[in-house]
Amino acid sequence: MRDRGVLLRAAGGFCALLLVGVALYDVRQSAASGDGAQEKLLLIAPAGPGGGWDSLAREMQNGLREEDLRFNVEVRNAEGAGGTIGLAQTASREGQDNVLTMTGLGMVGAVETTGSPYTMADSTPIAQLASEYLAVVVPEDSPYESLDDLAEDWRERSGNLPVAGGSMGGVDQIFAARVAQAMDIAPGDINYLPYSGGGEVLTSLLSGTSEVGFGSLSDFSDQIEDGGPMRALAVSSPERLDGMDTPTIVEQGYDVEMSNWRGVIAPPGLTEEEADDLEQLVIDLLAGEAWADTLERNRWTDTFQSRPEFEEFLAEEVALTQETVKELGL
Repeated sequence: MRDRGVLLRAAGGFCALLLVGVALYDVRQSAASGDGAQEKLLLIAPAGPGGGWDSLAREMQNGLREEDLRFNVEVRNAEGAGGTIGLAQTASREGQDNVLTMTGLGMVGAVETTGSPYTMADSTPIAQLASEYLAVVVPEDSPYESLDDLAEDWRERSGNLPVAGGSMGGVDQIFAARVAQAMDIAPGDINYLPYSGGGEVLTSLLSGTSEVGFGSLSDFSDQIEDGGPMRALAVSSPERLDGMDTPTIVEQGYDVEMSNWRGVIAPPGLTEEEADDLEQLVIDLLAGEAWADTLERNRWTDTFQSRPEFEEFLAEEVALTQETVKELGL
């Protein structure tokens, strides 16, 4: 099985290189630039239309235009391999200073699980923009009333308790693994059921196929409100969230604070001045009313980090993810 996994990761890396080669000329053409607010800016969403990264890119596109910061803004989708196709296209455009690529924990995890020939080190971190916290949820009639209840049963049934979340190696599985570790459960023992999206996770929980769900709060928010069919046992925020009475994981005695963060990176090989200019463009966007509306509508939390902060944070996330992926045996 391990040899098969190695071959699959190698194949994934090879496919990524082929897709980059096909797309490179067209994308470089898209990065032709002008001056000031008329300068061309390419936003790469490393996922298909409608996903979180695509939404972030289009919110940025609209905000830049509304705030008169950039008018010539193109969003380009680079779907595949957990975001590493977009990372590969970014890494291959060394020195181009008018390209921003959406990134997040999902990309960090995919680098470690898909055999990507490129890593986060093959980019220039620019800023973290926002975060969405995660939740541990159960059906309304579940016997689990707290994380302690879950932990006690999970330790006894670690290989049998079915838990649901997103794709293998993605944010949800990493989240489940970190919660399990905090409960002294080996991540490799988790009976994890991967699904393509939050809707399928909910179906799994409500049908009894799984008993616990791990995912972004927005995946479950409509279902855990008063009278909904689901309950949240905990959220991964450092403090309780406004408008929610759900306790955090930390306050229940488990050292897990985690977010599905979203940020932007640029191609490698930029000068300090070029990187600073891109960072300032992001700062100007985040200071406007359009972005405040974006945060409210999407229920995102403002977790802005400047270039130095984001670079340090990213290094920590990579190290922690590598450790978790190793524990999972992926």
